[in-house]
Amino acid sequence: MATNNRHKTSPQLNTLQSSPQLWHKVRVFLFDLRHFKERTDSRDRLELIIDPSYISAPYFTPIEAKQLKSFIPDGSEIKLQLLVESILDEKLNSRQKKREASQDYRVCAAHDVAPVFEKAFNVRAKDLQKDKRFLKSLTNDGLVLKEKRSPIT
Repeated sequence: MATNNRHKTSPQLNTLQSSPQLWHKVRVFLFDLRHFKERTDSRDRLELIIDPSYISAPYFTPIEAKQLKSFIPDGSEIKLQLLVESILDEKLNSRQKKREASQDYRVCAAHDVAPVFEKAFNVRAKDLQKDKRFLKSLTNDGLVLKEKRSPIT
C-alpha cells in the first residue's frame, strides 16, 4: 500500500483518491520526482512541467490542476499551490546563500520537491516503489490508465 495510514485521511484527500485516473496521475508524478535520474520516461515527463507549483501538464489537465492547486493538505491552512511555491521559494533562498561559489541554485526534484508532495498526498516513497500493482500499471499504462480500475491507495 502506498498510503501512509498513520492517521485518517481528510475528506478532501479521500475525494482525490476516489478518482482512479487522477490518483494514478498523482502517484506517477510522485514516483517520477524520485526516479527521474534512473528512468528516462520520468525525466521526459518532468522536463515538460512549466508551472512553478509543478502542478500542470503533462501530468494533469487544466481542470485537474485547478482541483489539486486548491487542495488543502492535512495539517495545512493554505492551498497546495501556495504551500509548494512558498516552500520552494524558501529552499531557493537558502540555496542562494549556500551555492554562490558553484552557481547552482536549482532545487532537487527528489530531495526538495518530492517530500512536499508526498506529505501533502500522504504517500510514502518507499511504499510507492514497492507497490507491484502500481508499478505494473505505470509500465503498462504510463501516465493515463487505459482501463477503468478501482482507486489504488
